Amino acid sequence: MAVTDSQWLFTSDVVREVAFRIDVPEQHRGRWVLSYLPTYRRLSKEEAFAGLVLAEMIFIGLLRPGGEFDTEVAALHAGMIGLTVTDAMCLLALREARRDREPRPDEEDESTGSRHRSLGRCHPTTPTREPKRPGRESIR
Repeated sequence: MAVTDSQWLFTSDVVREVAFRIDVPEQHRGRWVLSYLPTYRRLSKEEAFAGLVLAEMIFIGLLRPGGEFDTEVAALHAGMIGLTVTDAMCLLALREARRDREPRPDEEDESTGSRHRSLGRCHPTTPTREPKRPGRESIR
């Protein structure tokens, strides 16, 4: 288990999660965002690191035959970011499920035979509607 630490980014060689520092001029400049938490959650550097280590602990624990990991240490890391271990597991599972549904870059769609181009995460699965404002038509 290895988390790579730089001044603005934490990456893992075990899980596909990251933490990065916000350096845009705003109120939360210098705070950190953890990829599996909502983007409005801002963390300290130590909290972001703990969150990434927690993700690694959960993933490695799932690979073990009994699925066990050190629950006390995991609970400490989860507590640092305001979650329970179960909350963290659910957030990680939801992110992984979304990754499995999205087409990979330049992957062929078997149903249409077309190739997908990487568009990032900009394709919603359900249509969204903007709220109508009085006196203005909804622009789509």
